[in-house]
Amino acid sequence: MTVEPKRLLILACSHRKRPDSGLLPAMERYDGPQFQVLRKFLREQPIEAQSIDTFILSANFGLISANQPIPKYDYRMSLQRVQELRPKVSCELEQVLQGNDYSELFISLGKNYWQTLEGYERLVPAEAKVTIAQGSQGGRQAALRRWLYNGLVEQSYGHSVIATQGKAQIRGIEITFTSEQAVELARQALAEGHGDPAGYQSAYVLVDGQRVAPKWLVSQLTGLPVGSFHTGDARRVLQQLGIEVKST
Repeated sequence: MTVEPKRLLILACSHRKRPDSGLLPAMERYDGPQFQVLRKFLREQPIEAQSIDTFILSANFGLISANQPIPKYDYRMSLQRVQELRPKVSCELEQVLQGNDYSELFISLGKNYWQTLEGYERLVPAEAKVTIAQGSQGGRQAALRRWLYNGLVEQSYGHSVIATQGKAQIRGIEITFTSEQAVELARQALAEGHGDPAGYQSAYVLVDGQRVAPKWLVSQLTGLPVGSFHTGDARRVLQQLGIEVKST
């Protein structure tokens, strides 16, 4: 019987959390877009999921297993909290890596969270392949999906589709969102106040009745600055993803 190489996934906690009272496993408590992608993968690929260990970097708890029960809380990763957590997180990561021969690591963290992992390179085996997801939430979410499925088949509405179906490309960045996933990410970005969604002139996209600029939406999906591409590029990308772009 072939033993699958073990892979390690490290995600930052999300602001969006399920409001259930009592304790929930961390993977269920956090409800941001990346955790929705992860739970979908676990449902669809339970055998492959057994080779992945998932840990979550929490501003409140440090580096915890995705299965650790936690309550609902509201705690931000301030710069002061970074300083407090850094030695604790370093020790916790060292403990995770000890005795586990991980062939791959995937790390997706926001700016302040990254500072708590400062010096992680010295702990990771030299032969392990490390993937760092950077940029906007959309870009990190797409990178996570690619890493998880790694050529497997993703299920969508009861039908099997290749995970990269409906892809678009801009400035060398490949986007693999479905239209539903892109809109969900737009909702999250709007809720968190990212960028200037109202900066449109001749075209817009409707997100729950709110008009947003096509360039803003593509920027959220890719991490590219809005000034690095044209509105025509944004329209093409969104149309390839099945998102309707309306004219003013």
